[in-house]
Amino acid sequence: MIRKVIILFLGLLSLAMASNAQQVHIDKEVQKNAKIFFRQGSFAIDENYMGNKEILENFAQEVDGYLKDSTSHFRQIRIAASASPEGSMAINERITDLRAKAITNWVSKKLSVKLDYVVGATSIDWDTLAKMVAEDENVPYRDEVIEIINNTPEFTTNSKGVKVSERHNKLRMLRSGVSYAYIYKNIFTHLRYATVDVEFWWESIPTLEITTESPLRLPNTRCSDLITYTKSIQDDVLPTATSSADWIESITPSKDGIVIVAKENNAPEERTAIVEVSCYGKTHQVEVIQEGANPVLSILTSSPVEWSADGGNGNIDLSKNVVDDTIPTVKCDADWIESITPTSKGINYTVKPNASAEARSTTMSIECYGQTQEVVINQLTRCTKPFYMAVKTNMLYDVAIIPNVGVEFYLGKNFSVAGNWMYSWWKSDKKNWYWRTYGGDIAVRYWMGKAAKAKPLTGHHLGLYGQMITYDFQVGNKGILADRWSWAAGLEYGYSLPIARRFNIDFTLGLGYHWGKFDEYLPIDNHPVWQASKNRKYIGPTKAEVNLVWLIGCGNYNKGKNR
Repeated sequence: MIRKVIILFLGLLSLAMASNAQQVHIDKEVQKNAKIFFRQGSFAIDENYMGNKEILENFAQEVDGYLKDSTSHFRQIRIAASASPEGSMAINERITDLRAKAITNWVSKKLSVKLDYVVGATSIDWDTLAKMVAEDENVPYRDEVIEIINNTPEFTTNSKGVKVSERHNKLRMLRSGVSYAYIYKNIFTHLRYATVDVEFWWESIPTLEITTESPLRLPNTRCSDLITYTKSIQDDVLPTATSSADWIESITPSKDGIVIVAKENNAPEERTAIVEVSCYGKTHQVEVIQEGANPVLSILTSSPVEWSADGGNGNIDLSKNVVDDTIPTVKCDADWIESITPTSKGINYTVKPNASAEARSTTMSIECYGQTQEVVINQLTRCTKPFYMAVKTNMLYDVAIIPNVGVEFYLGKNFSVAGNWMYSWWKSDKKNWYWRTYGGDIAVRYWMGKAAKAKPLTGHHLGLYGQMITYDFQVGNKGILADRWSWAAGLEYGYSLPIARRFNIDFTLGLGYHWGKFDEYLPIDNHPVWQASKNRKYIGPTKAEVNLVWLIGCGNYNKGKNR
């Protein structure tokens, strides 16, 4: 037995040393035991006594199965024996030793395992005795029996130096031996036994399982993701992970998973890498696929592109986020843009000279990868000295059937001078109806605001004006005649709003002083008969204009208006 134990010990030691290369985990442990009983004073195994035969056969069958299991490992065998306390101490010690040897010999013979020693032997099993007494209500003076077992020393030494069984003697003398007689007959038989305990254990190699679905798909941007895993045991061992792909920027194992960081994929094709995850001596492979980039065409040339009137050859620089041979398509309806040649890196084109008096503009549409982008191309005129002039008509007078015309000249430095003239002579003698007026005004204006800075004769303006007018109005019975000049002067404010390339609408209102002499008359016998002469003195609005303005002159047009 000693030799077998040594062999088993060396086997366990070799497994412990091998754990440096591969961890071993105890997956399962079992303990099988048998307890047989002996007749009083006997150490021979009697299979026909107290069910010993069935106990031993079951024990032998189960242990033999574990011994034949190649995956099981024997740990240890423990032998113990006990005697009832009625014998002397020397006899009890001898008989328990013999009972232990008897069960040892039986195990060696029955299981083909030789045991040359006894792991341990108990002389008297006082714990079992106390437990059985406590559970048996028929024990006379049970509490006193338990008190003796728990609190009386098992042995004492007399004056001659001889050990005396103090606890056993007290039990015999308790209540004239009534309690002892019951215990002797009913309980002591359970203290005459021998036990054998055999322990076996099974090992398992820890495993790691990848739970992330393979392939792991990543977007084309720089990104990170997690390869998750589970382990069959809980420990602090982290897997190792590597990849030969240079676009895998970093791989970091942790207890929650393996963090991988991928670089941005600027190619239109997807790419594949293998991440190898190793743990507990086994390597797993995870396929990682990163999507290709969505092709995008970028225009590097700033829009709008400005050209002089001379024109020339130009290029619109392009950039793509992928490397391929795709060439964009270009559309431009302007006939002054020629020789449009697209390449993968730019658009070459030619701008004709501009011989007109106006600047011109067009839009070049560039389509690639299903995306359309636009570049505005502007070309100046040949105007070396811009000239700004406006011809206009007051639409309020036009509605009143008073033909009128006005002109305005830009003087520079935000100043302009404007003049207007009107004339109407309508009469109907049958109805005594007269509608006659003529006259005009002149104004000096100052233009201000962002619109005026960007383009003369546009935006807000303040001005001083002077007016002169004659009139003859007669509707029905009463007429008013001013056949000599009436005058007005004042301050005006207005705003000129661009509505087309060469047209504005100008809103103007003037406040001032109006004075002059007029006559009142009545038509009698188809002749005007004078009634009274009066002088007009008036302060208030004397000017209201909603002018349709036509812009004339080199460079005098509204940018951004195509018509």
